[in-house]
Amino acid sequence: MLLKFGYQDFLDDRRFKNTTKVNIRNNEKILGGFVDYCIEKEVVSVEDITYSHVRQYLIECQERGDKAGTINTKLLRIRAFLNYMVECEVIKNNPAKKVKKQKEDVKIDVFSDDQIRQMLNFYRRIKQREKSYVAYRDYMMIVTTWNRN
Repeated sequence: MLLKFGYQDFLDDRRFKNTTKVNIRNNEKILGGFVDYCIEKEVVSVEDITYSHVRQYLIECQERGDKAGTINTKLLRIRAFLNYMVECEVIKNNPAKKVKKQKEDVKIDVFSDDQIRQMLNFYRRIKQREKSYVAYRDYMMIVTTWNRN
């Protein structure tokens, strides 16, 4: 099957399944970039897409400045498209399944000492005023987890 026809069939299937317009637009944009890349590399048939094509496309995206989360999103969309091609019996195996997701840096924002003091003051006022179990509980959770150096 020609790649452009497979791409259009996939988008039509998503519309038929009542996928949101935002999701369809994202598929068009992300998969459109992959389809354009494949055609540029003279891969015009879905059957000719290999692991190397998917991986090389993602490497080029990374070199253009895409972060790990964006690369992983693109990989998931490409996998979904190729899984659909497997379901339609256009290809036997999904070459994108072998491509590993990138590790993403996880940044955890923590409260400053000043912010913790403000929360404690807030709960102290509430527990004095309302005698609320929730206020006591939240106050004690903050006190017991706050590391005072």
